[in-house]
Amino acid sequence: MDMISALKQILTAPNPTALWELYGCLLARGTPDDSPVVETVHAFHQYLCELRGKATARQFSELASLFDIGAVGSVALENLVGQDSHQLMQRFFIGAAAESLMVVASRQYIKGWQAELHSVHCQAAWFVAAAFWRWSARLQPGLTTEERWQTINQLLAPVHNPDTPNDAKAILLAHLFQILLIGHLAPLLHTLES
Repeated sequence: MDMISALKQILTAPNPTALWELYGCLLARGTPDDSPVVETVHAFHQYLCELRGKATARQFSELASLFDIGAVGSVALENLVGQDSHQLMQRFFIGAAAESLMVVASRQYIKGWQAELHSVHCQAAWFVAAAFWRWSARLQPGLTTEERWQTINQLLAPVHNPDTPNDAKAILLAHLFQILLIGHLAPLLHTLES
């Protein structure tokens, strides 16, 4: 599997196998193992593996189908490939975050999984918060630290809310991981298509 095929799979139906393939592609291109993109691939892979381990087969199958419904999608990837605009990345980031929150809101009626998944979601949210903090500092240096944290905290609030169903938390976190991957890979994808 090539890098673009692996990324399309991750954006439409995220799964550990596609993340493993992307990891291999990145290492083969000489991407350092401690780079932000490799760390994001690793954390997303670990999150999906932990979800699979904690969920029953039926629950994981349902979650996989929900990922399909609300996927950021390969269309977003196609729009980014070949683009060289800082404004495009900001518009994509804002739109994808808003879409993620809408998906979470629309799924509130679904019964949640067991409480033990809460720690898995919280660990993933910690990684996502740190990554978005660094990304926001680079893209929006004019924000105060308080504004930056308030925005990130608000974005991740459903993950920490005990009333949010676990599958909705998983969808939100998967979307945020997808956004991070696109943000990290956009410059590399531009060079692949050139």
